[in-house]
Amino acid sequence: MLLGLVAIVGWIFLDYMKIKNGYPLSDDDGNLIHKSNPEDLAEIKQLTAENRDLVNRLEKISERVETLERIATDKPARLAAEIDALSDLSSDLSKEQTK
Repeated sequence: MLLGLVAIVGWIFLDYMKIKNGYPLSDDDGNLIHKSNPEDLAEIKQLTAENRDLVNRLEKISERVETLERIATDKPARLAAEIDALSDLSSDLSKEQTK
């Protein structure tokens, strides 16, 4: 009986120390029980949105770097032809808009 009482008091003390030091508790099946803090959830939402924004910015920057690499490594004649084609397209569009 004394051994059972010591075991129960020890178990309660162990749970108290876990709670005091911020460790998660476990249920009867051994699954961890985490406290949910509204401030933590708000921070998670903020960080998720910031992460999404940074991923979008990184994709745009990657596209720009690919374009710059292509410009730097292309032959000058091909680059000049592409620029001329774009300027012709731009002038055609401006003529259509003025009609």
